[in-house]
Amino acid sequence: MRLTDAAQAFLADVISDGDIAVDATAGNGYDTHFLAERIGVSGHVYAFYIQASAIAATKRRLATGGLLSRVTLVHDSHDNLDAYISRSVKAGMFNLGFLPGSDKQTTTAPATTARALDA
Repeated sequence: MRLTDAAQAFLADVISDGDIAVDATAGNGYDTHFLAERIGVSGHVYAFYIQASAIAATKRRLATGGLLSRVTLVHDSHDNLDAYISRSVKAGMFNLGFLPGSDKQTTTAPATTARALDA
């Protein structure tokens, strides 16, 4: 089992309708899509990424699944999440590393992840 599948399986038992969730590293939108399905119509997901191409890919994936209205897409670093979210968050996902198919020089840094977790 892939690590991302294991993380989603764990969170499937934690997240429910009406919850607030964060995808701190939206990438191509797979985790964002998963979270948007789990939180239902009354919940909300905040999805972050520093590359515009990732935000666009996530937006397309959500639109195809009819889930775009459940998500706020944020083109910013996840360490700024407290500037966008003032509500209590039930769960967050961090798929750390670099965006597949992109510039491998742009990657998640431990310091920004630590700040995001503190927030």
